[in-house]
Formats: sequence, C-alpha cells, structure tokens
Amino acid sequence: MLQRGLPLFRVLGIPLYLDLSFLLILPLMAFLIGSNLPLYLEFFGLPQDPSLLQGSLPFLLGLSAALGLFASVLLHELGHALTARRFGIETKRITLWLLGGVAQMERIPREPQKELGIALAGPAVSLALALLFRLLRVEAGALGFLTHYLALVNLMLGLFNLLPALPLDGGRVYRALLAFRKPYLQATRQALALSQAVAWALGLFGLVVLNPFLILIAFFVYMASRAEVEATLLAQALSGLKVRDLMTPNPLVVPPGLSVQEVLGLALAHKVSGFPVVEEGRVLGVVGLEGLEGADPLDPVVHHLKEPLVLSPEEEALAAMERMAERGYVRALVMEGEQLRGILSKTDLLRAFQVRMLGRSSP
Repeated sequence: MLQRGLPLFRVLGIPLYLDLSFLLILPLMAFLIGSNLPLYLEFFGLPQDPSLLQGSLPFLLGLSAALGLFASVLLHELGHALTARRFGIETKRITLWLLGGVAQMERIPREPQKELGIALAGPAVSLALALLFRLLRVEAGALGFLTHYLALVNLMLGLFNLLPALPLDGGRVYRALLAFRKPYLQATRQALALSQAVAWALGLFGLVVLNPFLILIAFFVYMASRAEVEATLLAQALSGLKVRDLMTPNPLVVPPGLSVQEVLGLALAHKVSGFPVVEEGRVLGVVGLEGLEGADPLDPVVHHLKEPLVLSPEEEALAAMERMAERGYVRALVMEGEQLRGILSKTDLLRAFQVRMLGRSSP
C-alpha cells in the first residue's frame, strides 16, 4: 500500500513522502474549513470577528488549519517510528495521504509488548498535542481559531486511532493484548473479526448520517484489516526460509539474438513465463511474457530486455518478496557475484505459502 509518492525530505532520518491523494485533499480541506469558519468560531465559543472573513483570509486560515492537521498526523506517525526504533525496528518511510499518514516499518513485531508500545505511541503523541494546544489556546482572532481547532483535531485523531480495528492503532493494541495469552496468528484472526465488525458499523453509521468520508474510512479499514492478516500469514509461512530454498536452480537461459517467436515457443514448451538473457556467461537482463505483448515476432529478444532484480541466495525469502513487491517485479535473478544460480518467481513464493499453510515441510 502507498508504495509510490512524491519524496520530500527526511525527518530524523526517515524519508517523508506525499501521496497524490494528499495534493487533492489539502486544497479541498482548506476550502471546506474556510467556508465554514463562522460555524467553527461559534462552536469554539469565539467572537465572530468580521476581519477574519475578509477576502482570501478564510481560505488562508483553512489552509493553515489543514497543514496543522497533517503536521499533527506526521508527529503521530513519528511517535510510532521513534518508538519502533527503540525496539530495533527501522521505518522505511512515512507517507501522508488522503486518510492521514502511514508509517511503513521494516516489520511488525510479533512480541506483544513491543507491538503494544509502538501502537500506543501514536495516540499518546496526538493526545499530548491536544493538551498542549488547549493550554496554549487564545480566545480571539486567527490564533484563537487555530489553537482551538488543533486541540480538537488532535483529540479526535488520538481517540479515533484507538478504535479496536486493524490497521488502526487500537486494533494493534487489541491484538497485542490477545497475544499475551494466545498464539500470535490466533490473536490476529480474532482481531480481524472485530476489525470487520467495526468497519461495518462505521460504514452503516456513515450511510445514516450521509457522511461519505466515514464510508471511505470504513472501506479502508475493511480492506486493510484483511491485508494485514494476509501479510501475517505470509510472514509466518516464509519465516526461516531463504531465497536458495525456494528458487528454481539452473534456469533455462536464452541468447540475446533469439527471436520473440522462438522465446514464446520455449515458454510454451517449458511452461515458464520468463528467461534470463545471457551472452557468453554474462547476464544481460531478463525477459518476461508480460514484456512481449505486441512485439514483432521476428524481433531479437535483446530489444525487450528488462533490468533484473538481483537477489542473494542467502537473503531471507520474506525480504526478497517485499523487494519484488516494492519494485513491481514478478521474478528476480539469484546470483553469487557474476554467477547465475537460479530464478525466483511469485509462483515459487506462492507455492511455499500454500505448502506451509497445509502444515507440510518446506519444498
């Protein structure tokens, strides 16, 4: 999820990215907040200052409030990331997007005390910010609006994230508490059941109050909670396996001058979908059936090469799968120095997953 985005800068050594959806939601939020500024002032019990409603000032206040919200989300995610760092888990990136922020960690810890600490860190930051802005609040003017607004949204951000639904922080807290007395996989499945119920409840409530944003969140929770369980199952299935355990050794290779038509014939005969392209023992690249669509049958295959993703035989299978997913590769070459040792495909990973889930030994 959210693998791409616009890179900005590093915060405490962690890359910060903006998803394109953020660039869409930011001006929309600025407009909506600015348009409803009188309602916000009334809700906060602030005086209706006419000077705040002049010209472009409402939009600028709305933009400031929206930026403050996303800055608060960033601090929330940094709370997770820095706590994870204390447990020896680095964060690959933080992405700001339509529904807030996501801290993508190297792994989700299976130790319940670690997951509990990391999960609680984000809401703790948000609630601390809510208290800070409440203490700093001003009772009039633009600063009054902003301090009241940021106190409220940080309180809502902290409390909402404590809902017991994966992948929200509350869902991770719930799973961690279950994992203190149950196997981690069983705890994950039980947390999934509650997550799905929460998603349905949110969606129905969103329909009743005609709030499309709540319906969108409910859909996200429903889909992301299922993805969380699938990732947990996959991590368990591939645990302890290395690339050399799953790769196809001594793969069939093709020379660069072979035609597309001949490569397609080899693929059909040998029931494979990709080949390393090798010339005089040197790997030039890789060609897959997905890259030959629409190609001239008489073209030499060297015209359709793709730069390969190279793995080490000793690399962890789960890490290899994550690298393949992040870069959009369906197969990778396994090499030691300049020597081609094998090829690893998604099919190999799926087979290992199926075998492990059936309780059989690894291939």
